[in-house]
Amino acid sequence: MKFSHSQTGFSLIELICVMAIIGLLTAFAMPVYQTAQSRSQRQLAKVALMKSAQWLEQAATSQGSYPDTLPESVWRTTELRYRISLSSQGQTYLLTATPAGAQSTDTCGRAKRFTSQ
Repeated sequence: MKFSHSQTGFSLIELICVMAIIGLLTAFAMPVYQTAQSRSQRQLAKVALMKSAQWLEQAATSQGSYPDTLPESVWRTTELRYRISLSSQGQTYLLTATPAGAQSTDTCGRAKRFTSQ
């Protein structure tokens, strides 16, 4: 019987090169991913503001004035990183979406507002 002494596996140099390439790809991909996440969260906040405004308009139609409180079930979703707040004075209201958690470092700003009069 003859045994061949062929080399199997990876050398240390090959492994380091592959790890360096993976590190570079990750360094370029993470900021793009985080930016996409932030934009996605801003879109979710806009949808939450619109849903809240719609609920307020429906409530005002049936009650004659805007409610003082906004039920969390109207705007809250598990993935939303904004806190929606309401300031109502009978015939007008102000809805504010304030970034929370990981979204608070977003460069877009601290609050988004939607008003109705």
